[in-house]
Amino acid sequence: MTEQSADQALALEEALADAIRRSDAEAASAILADDFVLSSTGGMSPHMPRDEWLAALPQLETRSLTPEVLDGRTFRDVLVARLRVHWQASFGGRDLSGSYAISDVFRRDGDSWRLAWRISVRLPDE
Repeated sequence: MTEQSADQALALEEALADAIRRSDAEAASAILADDFVLSSTGGMSPHMPRDEWLAALPQLETRSLTPEVLDGRTFRDVLVARLRVHWQASFGGRDLSGSYAISDVFRRDGDSWRLAWRISVRLPDE
């Protein structure tokens, strides 16, 4: 992990977490790649493309969301971040609260990074 990669990953993760906390689909849309997919176990959906995720965001009730970047590696135009997220939230009457192990794959888009794939696994209660 380089310090620059970790700093970039942290800034990107904080921006996304802020958009989720505020249910701000416009801000989230600027972060997500057009072909974004959420692959999740124990979260919102096993497979959720970008448009579905953005449509669901206003229904997501986030009480707190804290990303903790563990690793960040850059491979030319790809940035991979490994993080743990502590989330207190509900969606459609389901409690999603807990800790998640997440791998995010960002792709360079001009001068910025866009999130193309989020792999999220809900961890057992500690």
